[in-house]
Amino acid sequence: ENCFDLARTRGPDFKMALDVSLDDMYKGGSVSARIKRRIVCRGCRRADTPERRERCAKCGRCPNEVKTVLRPMGGGMMVQQQEEVLSKEKCTEEEKTIEAVIERGMSDGQELIFERMSEQKPKQIPGSVVLTLRQKRHALFRRDGNDLAIELRISLKEALLGFERSLVHLDGHEFTVRSKQSKAGEPLVTRPGDTLVVKGEGMPLHNFPSEFGNLKATISVDFPTAVSTEQADALKALF
Repeated sequence: ENCFDLARTRGPDFKMALDVSLDDMYKGGSVSARIKRRIVCRGCRRADTPERRERCAKCGRCPNEVKTVLRPMGGGMMVQQQEEVLSKEKCTEEEKTIEAVIERGMSDGQELIFERMSEQKPKQIPGSVVLTLRQKRHALFRRDGNDLAIELRISLKEALLGFERSLVHLDGHEFTVRSKQSKAGEPLVTRPGDTLVVKGEGMPLHNFPSEFGNLKATISVDFPTAVSTEQADALKALF
């Protein structure tokens, strides 16, 4: 029977999740991912020295290869059929470290693709390693698309008389959340559940890192558990 190799096919992709901090998504950075994959041991093709033979003794046989064979049919016709045959190559496993570059503004669920980095098999093009970004929870900031959201607690005095609060951002710079003001510049009362927007303090836009979303601060107010007689009289006089 006549036998020849099938045209090279592409192997399957290897997919895994990669945990990334919100800080890295804001500032940019790199995260290491460690994978274990099968590789074809090219050196075993010429194990002609004691050192090579010792090294290749740790290698095992590669998975079966697929070949196409021509088989005779009636009437002088030939038909192509695929069959598995033992591989003459040797394979081993290696641990590989991949450095994933996290660009500013990348988001949860986004994929990083490393072509031909998946498992190897003789006469087969390796598939890709696909890393899916999975954002880790942050203690202060919550992401909402290109915006950031925080919960901000203020006192009753601040809610009634106005406030300014300085906070530290993901890259270390400070920004200010302040109560809304009237057209005359006087602070307005801030109610529980109000959302104050700080423009330009959200996430950088991926591929447009000089542009930013907004930051939204949802307000909760700490009310006193009790008021003194003097405080009550003062409040009655005001209202």
